[in-house]
Amino acid sequence: MSRYSTIFLRVLQGLLGMANLALAAYVYHWYANVAHRPSPGALQFLVFAPCVSLVSIIYLEIAVRQKHMIMAHRLTSMGVEGLNSILYFGGFIAFALTLSDSSSSSSSSSSANTSCEGLSCTLSRAVAVLAAAEFSAWITSTILAAQDWFRSEAHMNNITAARRQMAKTNANA
Repeated sequence: MSRYSTIFLRVLQGLLGMANLALAAYVYHWYANVAHRPSPGALQFLVFAPCVSLVSIIYLEIAVRQKHMIMAHRLTSMGVEGLNSILYFGGFIAFALTLSDSSSSSSSSSSANTSCEGLSCTLSRAVAVLAAAEFSAWITSTILAAQDWFRSEAHMNNITAARRQMAKTNANA
């Protein structure tokens, strides 16, 4: 994976994470102060996931800059990227299902208990869409990191095989 594509993905992930955090926090605030009811658990999860991703971006960029990046760091980095993918995948699906349940229940009954109205409804949908975009960015970087790891692992196997062959040749000579 080229360094420029990695930088582009990290910037995209950071911008999407900050936007997702801001919108999710606004909708969370709306539930607490305007609607006076508890926010859905999926929304709380989508406030947590961007915090994890912003910390992950910092870790991933520090880990890459290490002088001797050993395989453990590479696998840990790939695991961190995969963790973020899983968090956003679960978060955007759960929140989208929560939104679809609330919109179907609000259309069937016209009580004052509707949970999706006006700007908060639009921003809630935007949170779900941003979380899906964030999932796409994280799964892309996870796939690219896995490809890079497999390429480097194959390269290391070739070097090891060549060294064994040289040692065998030197032993026979």
